[in-house]
Parts: sequence; C-alpha cells; structure tokens
Amino acid sequence: MKKLIYSYIITFALCFMLFLYEPIMMYANNINDFWFDLGIAFFPFLKLFLGIFIIGVLLLTLLYFLNSKLLKNKNIFSVLIIIEFICFLATYIQGNYLIKDLPILDGSAIAWSSFTKENIITLFVWLFIIILTIFCIKKVKLENTLKYASFLSLAVFAMLTTSLISTLMTTDALKSKDGINITNENLDTISNNDNFLIFLVDAIDSQTFNQILQDNEDYKKVFADFTYFPDTLSAYPFTRDSIPYILSGIWNKNEQEFSDYSSNALNNSPFFAELTNRNYQINLYDDELIWNGKGHDILQNISSIKNSNIDLTSFYKQELKYILFKYLPYNLKKYSRIEYMNFNMSIEKFRWNNDLIYENLKDNQTLRKVNKNQFQFVHAEGGHVPFDYDKDLNKIENGTYGQKVEASITLIKTYLERLKDNNSYDNSNIIIMADHGFAFDLIDPRFNPILLIKGKNEHHDLEISNLPISYEDLQSAYIDLLDNKKSDELFANIPEKRTRKLIWYIYGRENHMVEFETNDKAYESNKYKATGNIYDR
Repeated sequence: MKKLIYSYIITFALCFMLFLYEPIMMYANNINDFWFDLGIAFFPFLKLFLGIFIIGVLLLTLLYFLNSKLLKNKNIFSVLIIIEFICFLATYIQGNYLIKDLPILDGSAIAWSSFTKENIITLFVWLFIIILTIFCIKKVKLENTLKYASFLSLAVFAMLTTSLISTLMTTDALKSKDGINITNENLDTISNNDNFLIFLVDAIDSQTFNQILQDNEDYKKVFADFTYFPDTLSAYPFTRDSIPYILSGIWNKNEQEFSDYSSNALNNSPFFAELTNRNYQINLYDDELIWNGKGHDILQNISSIKNSNIDLTSFYKQELKYILFKYLPYNLKKYSRIEYMNFNMSIEKFRWNNDLIYENLKDNQTLRKVNKNQFQFVHAEGGHVPFDYDKDLNKIENGTYGQKVEASITLIKTYLERLKDNNSYDNSNIIIMADHGFAFDLIDPRFNPILLIKGKNEHHDLEISNLPISYEDLQSAYIDLLDNKKSDELFANIPEKRTRKLIWYIYGRENHMVEFETNDKAYESNKYKATGNIYDR
C-alpha cells in the first residue's frame, strides 16, 4: 500500500505543477495579455487540475491492484512509479529552468529545428536523472528510492507553492479587473447621417502594399476616392502601444504600467471627446483592447468580463497548448501546435481573424440604418503572422507575406463594397490604415504602415501624396474630417521636409523604450537617429 501512496504523492505534485501552478503563474506574469482575471479563471484551472488528478489516482489504483492480483512480478508497479517520477523531475527542470530561450509567441512560425543546443541540454538532463535514479536503486534499493522520490516530489511541491504565493503577493494577479469584452454588437449598423469609419489592417507595410498596388490596376480601383500617404511614420513598432496612441495621440513613455497607460490614454482621448460632443455612437472592435475604469462606458459594443461565459473546451485547449509548449522537451514542443496565447477565442465576442470578419461581411450584407452618427474602429488581422491566407482569403499553409497583404486588400474591398451597396459610402469618412509596418527581422524597426483616407462625398481616382506624415498628425486630421474636409485638404501645414519621432522597443521587452527621430523617408530605418531619450520601467 505504501507504493500506492508514493504514486499518489508524485501524481499530485505533477498535476499541481502542470495544471494549477503553471496556469496561475502564466496569468500572473502576463496579466495584460488576458481578458479574464484570476477570479474568473481560477475555478476552471482548479477543475482541470482536480479532474486530471482524480483520473490519475483511479488509473494508478487500478494498475496497483492488477499488478498485485494478476502479475507474478510485483515490481512492475514500482517501475511505473519510478518512470513517472523521472518524467516529473525532468519536466519540472524543463519547464522552470530551461525556458530562457523559448521562442516568442507572436504568431510567427517557429523554426524548431534551430534549437540544437537546447535539445542537447534537454537530453543531458533526462539522461542525468535516469542514471542518478538507477544509481539510487542499486545503492539504497527500489523501495527506499520510491520513498525518497515521494519526499523529493513533496519538496518540489513546497518550492512551487512558495514561488506561487510570492508571485501572487508581488503582482496584481489577485486584483479584480474592471475591464471589458468587445462584442459584435453594432458591427452591421450604419448611420443615415454621418459615419466615421477606421478599418485597421494589422502589420501592413507601406512599401510592400505600394508595390502590390502598382502591379495590379484592379487594386488601384479598390481605393478610388482615397488619398494614399505612402511616406507615413507610425509611433510604435507593435500593436500593444500603437492602438491606444492612434486613438488618443498620447505617448506611452513607460511612466506607468501598460494597462494604466492604455486606460488613461483612452479616457483622455481628445478624439473620443470630440466624437461624443458631436453625438456619435462609439464602437471599437479590437479584441486586445485594454480599457479599465469607467471611461469605457461611452462604448456601445461592450460587456463586462464578469458577464462573460467561458467556452471551457476552447479555454482548456489554449491552456494545454501553452503547458505542452513550456514543459515538453524541445524536440517535442512542436507538437503543442501553439502559435500564440489565444485565450480570447474562449469567449463569445468580436474576433479579429481576417476570415471571421470576412464571413461577417458576406453574411450580413444589409446594414441596419439608424439616425445617430456612428463611429467604428475595426481592427482586422491584416498582414500579421502566420501567413495563412491566399489573396481570396482561402486558408492555406506556408503562405507568403505578399499573399497575406493581398488577402487584406480583398477584405478591405469587401468592406467598402458593402458600404456602397447600402448607400452608406458617401456619408462616411473612411480611414484605411495599419498600426505599424512589417519587417521579417523583428529587431529591425518597422515604422512605415499604410494610410489611406477618404472624406465624405469624395470622388476621384486614387491619389498619392508624398507628404511626410506622422501618426502625431492623426488627431488633427480626425477633426478636419469631422469638419467635412476632403483627404487632399488634410495635413495642409505639413512641410515637404520635417523631423518626425518614434519610439522603438523589442517585442517582449517593452520595459526598455528608445526614442528616435528621422528627417528622411519613413521606411529608411537605417537613417533613424536616437534622440538620447530612453524610457525604462
């Protein structure tokens, strides 16, 4: 019976580490990446832990009695426990000490074949634990090795518990979020009066877009009535900081925690204040939006996270993907099939995938007309990795960035055609833009996104303006559009030569930001010059 108790202890420690400790630590160390708070997620975490532990206990109990009653070799069960212990200890080391070089989960395809050093280290760890265990069995006998293995498992459990408590006490993990979830509500609503529409396609680089545009006359026709500003400089290289800046014009200089910056920027957005003054209903369709506090009450398409029901199947699927990604040996991590921590798919809400927006546009071709002015900000996946669409928005494997850009153009075309078919095009200010550009080397600055603008009742062939535009200019452009100016009347005071600034950082290392300026083209990143301003947190 002692053997059975030993097996329960090891199984408990293993299940605790994988299914309770790790999910809670994942949340605590990445609070802003998840729509839920720990009050919402804890019981689903606990249910998975208890469910798998109970199944493990029942299975071990069955194996124990089968071994005792039916098999002549009574040591088979002991060997199984030893194998479980080896897996537990090696997995503990793998998931807690061999994680320095884990790839970033930004949707990019992961080149698992490039982790030769990590594979060798992993192999060494497993071999060392196996050899050490065999040595212990020979030295102190199998029964004592099982006892020591259970003691060591309890010690690991104690260390994990101490680490977990410390993390919970030193982060905001226990703090209840007063955030929001974005819903699809009003996505198919348009005003009979005035509309202000921003359709943002993620990570579309202006140089790539311009080349595709020049090579295809049909694509030029899609953007008739717009003015295209190819020399546009964005503010940040990634989505996180770009979106609140685009909507507020307020810089993040690492003076406060990001969720506080984002919430404060949106709360104090002069653009939102102006829209409210002009009786616009405001709808934001962005599933990464962080807006805590009461200011988000101006949004029409939100629900509280407290009222959100979790799709446990999707929730557990994402959780297990991440656990496998972190704890499997490097040469097996690819089987986790993870691309990014996509827990947003576990609730019924707005989803930013190109094909889901595309299907919504096609399935809801008739817009609901209302009299109140409408503002909509739609954030689509655009050219973001992975490259999994062709130009017709069919799902593919091993696509290219160019194909993803063309898919985005098809999505934009469908969006504009629906407006035209509902006689809602002429009374709409429309901005087609990206949050930032794209570069295959994520360390390289990527600050040249697309920007195309059409004012109300504007009709002409696609025009191109080579003015050096900065996203610092957006707030004044928004007001000019609200005042019925046309796209070629915007940026009237912008000189042909100017100094523009940007803030650079590396994805995943946002606590170190460096300010640059440029007097040259937005895409000439080699000519960016550091201003000397560094914003660390």
